This record gives sequence, structure tokens and C-alpha cells, in this order.
Amino acid sequence: MKRSLLLSSVALAVAGAIACADVGTAPDVPASIELPPFAFPAVVVGDTLRDEAGVATPIRAIVRNAAGDEIPTLRATYLYADFRRDSAFVVDTASGVVVASRKVTDGRIAARVGASLQVIRTLIATERPDTAFAGTVPEALIVSLLPDTGRARAEGNTTPEIPVTVRHTSGTTPVGVHGWLVRFRLVKPANPNNDTTQSVFLVDEQLRPSTVDTTSSEGRAGRRVRVRAAQFPVPQGNAQVTDTVVIEATLRYKGQVVRGAPVRLIGIVIRPTSQ
Repeated sequence: MKRSLLLSSVALAVAGAIACADVGTAPDVPASIELPPFAFPAVVVGDTLRDEAGVATPIRAIVRNAAGDEIPTLRATYLYADFRRDSAFVVDTASGVVVASRKVTDGRIAARVGASLQVIRTLIATERPDTAFAGTVPEALIVSLLPDTGRARAEGNTTPEIPVTVRHTSGTTPVGVHGWLVRFRLVKPANPNNDTTQSVFLVDEQLRPSTVDTTSSEGRAGRRVRVRAAQFPVPQGNAQVTDTVVIEATLRYKGQVVRGAPVRLIGIVIRPTSQ
């Protein structure tokens, strides 16, 4: 269902895009064009592309010569490659400023140099996020797989996704906000840097350490909690121990925290009775 776009990598959208051509070797002759990840994976309809801090940020391609050196004086031309299909984006051909006109999940933005070099990257146009709230609380995680080694036991000692939902509620019908970045932080047990040597830390669906997710088309994002079974919950003899993990989820629009955020998300972890 997702989507994880890591910002730590968050390589904030899709993978890097590069196009090459067979050309001359002079330092001012373009041989390749690269379109780095956009400042944000989505643009609000009626607004321009912004970075996570809310600053309007044009797209910018990098043009290189045959030696791989950037040609700073050579500028690409930008356009919305799907203009024949819809009018979701308006792109300034010279500056790279992108404005969203209507919702779309896979708009293709192109950068071109000359007649043979073009590179494309996709972008989402979505509704404005105005509300965030906790999703359905997952079932309790029972940590009983010891020793806590290997993929199967790591999976068994990891909670289901603990979700947050992001919606646009200002219209007549609330809708999910697609492609929005949400940041997660472990509050209890505290692990602000998501240190993987600690008793608990956040992971994505592939069990990779991750504190950032992007919302699905339904407006849902989440992270899972990897629990070191030997350390958490803290053993109390042979007795069953129930404890909680608490996560905060935060998201912003134009630099301002969205209403309802930070959202506190809670998961239950049980250490069963031991003999």
C-alpha cells in the first residue's frame, strides 16, 4: 500500500533520473542531464512546489559534459510531459516553478536540453492537508521470540504498522491527502535519534530503520516499532509484563504544523509469562 519515501534518504520522491546521449567531448557540450529528487513528493492544488519547511522551490536539472562536470551556464527547459492527458501541472519553462492545477497521482515533469536529452520524474498533485489524527490501534505485540536474531524473529518482534491519517476536511466530503511527508519520533521509550542499538526503534515495512513516511492515496502513513525482546518490556521475574510504546507523528504545510499534529500514537507490547 505504500509508499515509504525516506528523507533520511527521503530521497523525497522517486529514484534519481539521468539521461545520456552520444555527443562531443568539449567542456561546454552537454552529454547528460540529471533531475534530482524534488523538494517534496507532492504539491497542493492551487499552490507551488515547496520544500518541507514550506519554502517555494523550483525544480532544477543538472546538465553535465562528457567528463561528468556540471555546465552551470547551460539551463534546461522544463515542461509538464502529460499536458496532452490533463492539466494537472503548470510548469514555467525557464525557471522550473511548478504549480498544481488539479489532482493527479502520477504527473510527469520533464527537463530537456537540446533535441536529444530529456529526463522525467513523477510528481503528485493533492489536496491541502488540514487535519491529522491517529489511525486504528494495532493488536498488542507479544514478544516471545528468543533469541532475537534473524529475519523471521525480527519480524515476529516488530509491531504492526502504527498509523496516522491525514485528510483535507474543508470541502463537503473529507478526502485523504496523498503523497504527504510525515515524520515519526519515539517518545516512550525515548529514542529521538532512532538508534538501532536501543531497546526499541522505528522501521518501515522492510524492517529498515526509518522515521519518515509518505501518505497513501487514502491519506495513511505509519511506522512499525522493532522491539528488542530481551530488553523491552523490562522483565519482572517470570510474570507477564505489559508496556506501551508511544510515537509522535508530525507534519507541516507552509511551515506550519497541521491541525491535530503532533499526533500521539500508542502500541501495546506484552512479555508473556515465562516458566
